[in-house]
Amino acid sequence: MIEGEVIKFYRTKAGLTQEELGKGICSSKHVGKIERGTTSYSSEIITLFSERLQIDIRKEITSFENLEKKLQNWHTAIIKLRMKEVESFKNELDKSPFINSPKYDALYQLLLARYFLLQNDLINTNTIIQCVQRNYKNLTPFERNLLLHVMGIYYLGNYNNSSTENHHKAIQTLKKIDINEYGNPEYYYHLAVAYGWSDSKVMAYVYAEKALKHFKDTSNYLRAINAESIMLLHASNDVHIDFKALKQSYINLIHDSETLNAPDKTGMLLNNFALEYFKRKDYEKAQKYYKAALQLEKKPSVNYLQRLNNYLKSSLEGKLMRKSALLNNAQKGLSVAEGLNNEHYQVLFTLLIYSIENKTKEYIKYIEKTAFPYFKSRNHTILMKRYGKQLYDYYVKEKEFEKAVEMSNYLIGL
Repeated sequence: MIEGEVIKFYRTKAGLTQEELGKGICSSKHVGKIERGTTSYSSEIITLFSERLQIDIRKEITSFENLEKKLQNWHTAIIKLRMKEVESFKNELDKSPFINSPKYDALYQLLLARYFLLQNDLINTNTIIQCVQRNYKNLTPFERNLLLHVMGIYYLGNYNNSSTENHHKAIQTLKKIDINEYGNPEYYYHLAVAYGWSDSKVMAYVYAEKALKHFKDTSNYLRAINAESIMLLHASNDVHIDFKALKQSYINLIHDSETLNAPDKTGMLLNNFALEYFKRKDYEKAQKYYKAALQLEKKPSVNYLQRLNNYLKSSLEGKLMRKSALLNNAQKGLSVAEGLNNEHYQVLFTLLIYSIENKTKEYIKYIEKTAFPYFKSRNHTILMKRYGKQLYDYYVKEKEFEKAVEMSNYLIGL
């Protein structure tokens, strides 16, 4: 009974015992049963309780009933990235006296974690995850699946521990979600991202396609752009792909994201579009689109570091920038990475600096002693293959055959 929950909430808030609330009205035992909703009671008793607690019971019941709808609306706004609505609903919910009531507290905490994920606030997100796991043992099926979804997104967003291990954790966690209990196919998108980072291109495409269908069915156009961009990224690995068609698809999506005034989506698409040209060794066009993507990203941020690194690599490969300018920009990137305490990009920018300076021996030594062990410790398969191959080629060239065989065997096992 809602009346009982409201009475209990305000009795606790007033610091009254069940005996004190029921004095002259009914026994403390009966108060307890009313609060738990296990007995019938007269409207007169509820009126007397309300007078003692100095509340308008009908108004409070309406407020309590509306809270669940507001939480659902907040969740929808988060999924659809409607940031003004997200903030508006959060402000409303924060003012509700019942937001931390036993009925809604777990759901509110989990949605608050999703809110923090939108802000890239991984510290507060992790605090909530640990709190929910520790203190809420009777989650509803929906809440249990929402917790798994939050944990999966958290693993994907943990840039300070960027590793294949985290991406596998995300996959394992998200795969535990029961769609029949959860009813939110949005998590297919995060599975697609996790598979993509793990270099499982087919699975990434499959789940991105499922996510795209859901986003289109729910008119979630911003997220549809995300899903379709993943599909394009992994479809491009097909050797039979028609590059003209692929290029037109990117141009269309970039236009759509600009129309929707979504610079973060536009930047992501420009970065991916540049990658297609980079893979085809068209470094001039790659540089052009990497630069456009970079200009849409604020620094300091991990995305800024990624795009700057890509922009400088295409400039270096295509000999499109003076050595002094390349070196200056790479050193700035290293400085930003150090400021963010991001070891991943500290390693990548150091490698880039050695490449710009054409210090081959120092470059190889850094891969051997620092970069490869770092990527290995993070189980970062893609970068292990890339730099392991460079070590192998160097060993063969220098006739260090024992090292070459050892590296070859290691790469075969990846």
